[in-house]
Amino acid sequence: MGKIYRVLAIWFTNLECPRTFTEYENSFTFKMFLFQFVNYYSSLVYVAFFKGRFYGYPAEMKYNIFNYRLEQCDPAGCMMELVIQLAIIMVGKQVLNNFMEIALPALKNCLARKFKRGDKENCELARWEQDYLLQPNPLLGFFNEYLEMVIQYGFVTLFVAAFPLAPLFALINNVMEIRIDAYKYTVAYRRPFHARAQDIGTWLPILRGVSILAVIFNALVIAYTSDFVQRLVHVYGYSENHSLDGYINNSLSVFATKDFPPDVAPDYNTITVNTELNATEFCRYRGYRYPAGDPNQYNVTLQHWHVLAAQLAFVVIFEHVVFFIAWLIAIIIPDVPRKVHEQMVREKKLAKEVLYTAELKERKQERSNSETQSEIKSF
Repeated sequence: MGKIYRVLAIWFTNLECPRTFTEYENSFTFKMFLFQFVNYYSSLVYVAFFKGRFYGYPAEMKYNIFNYRLEQCDPAGCMMELVIQLAIIMVGKQVLNNFMEIALPALKNCLARKFKRGDKENCELARWEQDYLLQPNPLLGFFNEYLEMVIQYGFVTLFVAAFPLAPLFALINNVMEIRIDAYKYTVAYRRPFHARAQDIGTWLPILRGVSILAVIFNALVIAYTSDFVQRLVHVYGYSENHSLDGYINNSLSVFATKDFPPDVAPDYNTITVNTELNATEFCRYRGYRYPAGDPNQYNVTLQHWHVLAAQLAFVVIFEHVVFFIAWLIAIIIPDVPRKVHEQMVREKKLAKEVLYTAELKERKQERSNSETQSEIKSF
């Protein structure tokens, strides 16, 4: 899929007809990141924020598609599934990328040495010939390296509340990445051409955007994906001794099996395992709804709205606190250290003095030449 995304990004960028190479590179980078963002994070976003959300009670059919019930989370919630999927995608991607960065250039170099020697099969190639047979550097330079690091930064920050070990795995990967890149650029690739750059280009606003999304995503994960807020509401609003005693029973609603529609009701005649459950009259499901037999049966209770309000309040407060701390740190810690700023001011002052001295010297020389010419004419 990466190659398909690259072709699409190049095609869309060419349609824009950027004026300069810098604009072309920035536009291409942004499009490639969007494609990779959807590719790597879409399943995680689905599990964290959408899976199991469109669900009422067992007999409710309005959330079915083509008579098939939408996928639900594990009875314990979607948090564990999110952790497992995040660990597999992140660690698996890192291992695969590291293997490909070593194996693919080595394989291409081996094939190049085998098929491009020609008549020099039995001769030792010169050093420059061996270097020429190495892999050429990519057209966009370190684009793939930047993309890999930004995707990793997204894994580390966007769902760190669900997988706190992500920074540790990222650290281990980066230590290995340093040595792998050192091998790749000194052994597997030709010597790259140096090029000046003002900054890292559009990667900086991309990193800022990922950082902002990370605050929002982690707030939503804590509030909605985990049961942190539900536990707090139970402890401070519905528990007599302000503890988690009875939390599981309080978070499960009661459903009467006789209320199943005929087309989805279990067929007890075909059940051969756990036959003692055939006479089950009630079952439990996650949610805050009135039990069977109540005048408002299967409608949401007041606790449902209390939990929802608490979740929304937590998200708003969490975001504002984190953004305030980030703003405060940005004010306290300057972008440019004081010593560096003073050195930059000093260099600008010295440069102005040099220009002023050179211009003054040039003016004096012009004046001296004009006076000399006037004396010659008067003589």
